[in-house]
Amino acid sequence: MLSWVISFYFLVGFTTNIGFPPDRSLLIGDAFFIFLWLFFLFLPFFKKVKIGKWLELERDVSRAKQELQDFKTEMRNTVAVLSPNVNTIGNITNQITVNIPGLHELQSAKEKVDAKASPQVKQEAEQVQQSMLLESEDTTMALARTRIEIERLLRTILGRQTSVNELRNQSVRFFGTRQLFDMFLRENEGYSYLLEPFLYVTQVCNAAIHAQNISDAQAKEALVLGSQIIAQLSAVAGNEP
Repeated sequence: MLSWVISFYFLVGFTTNIGFPPDRSLLIGDAFFIFLWLFFLFLPFFKKVKIGKWLELERDVSRAKQELQDFKTEMRNTVAVLSPNVNTIGNITNQITVNIPGLHELQSAKEKVDAKASPQVKQEAEQVQQSMLLESEDTTMALARTRIEIERLLRTILGRQTSVNELRNQSVRFFGTRQLFDMFLRENEGYSYLLEPFLYVTQVCNAAIHAQNISDAQAKEALVLGSQIIAQLSAVAGNEP
């Protein structure tokens, strides 16, 4: 297209120079215009153009087509190799599964914590449970709030205990919930009975957050158990100096 545009330019120049219809005989300059017009007009059809030692152009159409075909084949092979890997990564991402305790295990843990709790703590646990349900739109949100509240109380308790900070030599805000609870038990060994219930509650809460199917009975027992743990931790946090 560029060659034909240039060709049209020389044709217009030739016509303008001699007039239309021609009003004079052709000169050498006019012949040069005609030569350039015809040269650029047929240039796209030439396979090789050579003008002395200054210009040499060669076009191999068949080789260009072959190179393009080779490039397409290479791209198809690359995509074929990458596709299984992409699908595998996608499947791994979509198959996040959190193991959750059964209903019997949750009930057993609830009875164990209830046996250790004082009447005041039991009353506090009932209030916490009602608050979680009232302030949340659904059960999943209530479980998420339960996990957040447990972690908040652990950070509050450990943040006030200087021995933990001196031992770790860094702030408790960089630790996960399980690490915080282990640190809490090292400082408060009398609450070691809360470890198994704590693990059960966090497993159910994490499963709910990751959109894993949880029965209503399991969710209800986890909320009751989580409220008991929150009540116990609140009592400890309230007694902290």
